[in-house]
Amino acid sequence: MTTTTDRTTATPATAPVRKRVVRERLAAVAVPVGVTAVRTVTPSVLRLTLAGEGLVDMPSLGDDQFFRLLLPRPDQDAPVLPTTERWWPEMQEMPVATRPVLRNYTVRAARPSLGELDVDVVLHGDAGPASRWARRAAVGSRCGVIVQDAGFLPPEGTRHVLVVADATAVPAAAGIVAGLPEGVTATVLAECPTAEDVPEIPVRDGVRTSWHAEGAASLLERVRSTALDADGLYAWVAGEASMATSVRRHLVRHVGLGKDDVYFCGYWRADAPAYED
Repeated sequence: MTTTTDRTTATPATAPVRKRVVRERLAAVAVPVGVTAVRTVTPSVLRLTLAGEGLVDMPSLGDDQFFRLLLPRPDQDAPVLPTTERWWPEMQEMPVATRPVLRNYTVRAARPSLGELDVDVVLHGDAGPASRWARRAAVGSRCGVIVQDAGFLPPEGTRHVLVVADATAVPAAAGIVAGLPEGVTATVLAECPTAEDVPEIPVRDGVRTSWHAEGAASLLERVRSTALDADGLYAWVAGEASMATSVRRHLVRHVGLGKDDVYFCGYWRADAPAYED
């Protein structure tokens, strides 16, 4: 697997301010769901189908729509779910021993008429609670879902999109590429656990996709060595929190993008404890 990059040393020019797209946020509550199917996608990626009445007619908010996955503690069969739209303060008031474990995931596929969604979970042994739970998940396993927002909102005048994704953000990257408007080109810099885990990304004219396995050059290094023109550029960056923050900082300071021209989201933190107490 090879990576082709273009090095640039040019002084960045500040991009002109473009009209930002604004979308009303969804009022969200936690709904109980169960696992109805488990499928191995690659050696390190497991696809789970989650289903429940609360997912019937789930709204489609965008190509990178994400949700909160609420998992049981190791001694629970099902998580204790918050019951209101103020789910975060409610969770903070729960006793640590019963508070659900929360992780962010992208919707890989949704079938609202059936009340189903698919999620891809990257497996890292028992190092994290989501991987630990997914490795043991079977039909009938129970968890919770809070349907959330989507972040991919290119401003008017976007001609090229930079997508930067670690393994946890690959489903979102695939959705973004599949939904690109006609005439918009893209550069996708992505990471997968191993060379055997390269997933399926739609092939489209004007889309240049480059992969590397974890442990190779960092995503920040690859962004730094890629020639980018701020004019008409929109960037979407997601994955490990410190990576997303560092890439956004580079794009604003050294490429010249406006802050509204960069969406970034930390799906997980490398320095976070497995169970936050």
